Amino acid sequence: MITTREARLAAETWVRKEAGRYPELVGAILAGSTRTRDPEQLHPLSSDVDLFIFVDAEVPSEILEPHGRFAPRKLAFRGVVLESSFHEAGRIADLEFVLGDMHLAPLFTEPHILLDPYGRLAGLAAAVKPDVFRRCHAQRRLAQALEPAMPTASPAAIANVAALRASCWRNAGHCFGVVRCAVAALVAGLRYPTVRRSFVIAREVLCAAGREDLADEILRLLGSFALSRPEVERLAAEAERAYDVAVEVRRTPVVMDWNVSRDVRELERAAVGELIDAGHHREALFQLLLVRTVAQGIIENDGGEEARASSRLGYQRLLAALGIDSDEAFQARGQALRAFVPALREGCEALLARAPGLLD
Repeated sequence: MITTREARLAAETWVRKEAGRYPELVGAILAGSTRTRDPEQLHPLSSDVDLFIFVDAEVPSEILEPHGRFAPRKLAFRGVVLESSFHEAGRIADLEFVLGDMHLAPLFTEPHILLDPYGRLAGLAAAVKPDVFRRCHAQRRLAQALEPAMPTASPAAIANVAALRASCWRNAGHCFGVVRCAVAALVAGLRYPTVRRSFVIAREVLCAAGREDLADEILRLLGSFALSRPEVERLAAEAERAYDVAVEVRRTPVVMDWNVSRDVRELERAAVGELIDAGHHREALFQLLLVRTVAQGIIENDGGEEARASSRLGYQRLLAALGIDSDEAFQARGQALRAFVPALREGCEALLARAPGLLD
């Protein structure tokens, strides 16, 4: 295993090698947990290294161009898995916008800049740091987190994307809807809005504030609240088998298929396994359902008849365990999610109001 310092160096080396391919490049910055981890700590097998790359260009939705020039990627490089995502530099041109954005503001608070040829990222970071903890900006970030996740492409455009024609794909939308609830708790607690561990950290934040009821309801909405560890382990084992099939049959570009490849197979297994081993088996269902849905979309597109039939059975068992295995159950879960938002908003606003370190 390598250290966090070496993982960061790998990311910087890769960005500098890739920079020549992107004349529009403005800069690159670390995102995710790698940016805050102790440099001498071992880099976990379950963790990729997230990179935000800013370009002076329009970045199309990955739904419409899953393998486009600016599409996200996951690849193995010098002992780590890098996940790069491209973002329009126009998003960081307005300081007020950045301060109110739940994803961008934390990046520039204690930044780890990888490449900044024009000094734009460093200049932005210097402007963000004094004001990022002002109450008005924290409130704007929380309001953003409490908004429903909106589609980034029209229904007509989505209908022409092969992966999204498979009926399984609506379950990815369910994942993102529920994880938004967990992320809102993180934003209210002034914690970095990570994704894979968001349910774990949301529970820590909410329980510390005496709102374990909200943490429980988020897991109920995910569908995992009553699942035992052995049940989750069985679901994870089936998901690993489907993942391996998807790796072998994959041909058609599919939304989020950068999560399914030989390069990232062990990382995805470790990401779920680490949560289960730490006693967070219920929280592991977000990552499990999301990646399993991507694998299912690939198999539906590119697998043979036998592979599709077998995979559907396993996928149906996962959906049944989560209580969303029929149209009626799925619609009811969506209604429950919408009904939960007012209580979540009230709890998160109270949490933010008491957050230490906010400036008026």
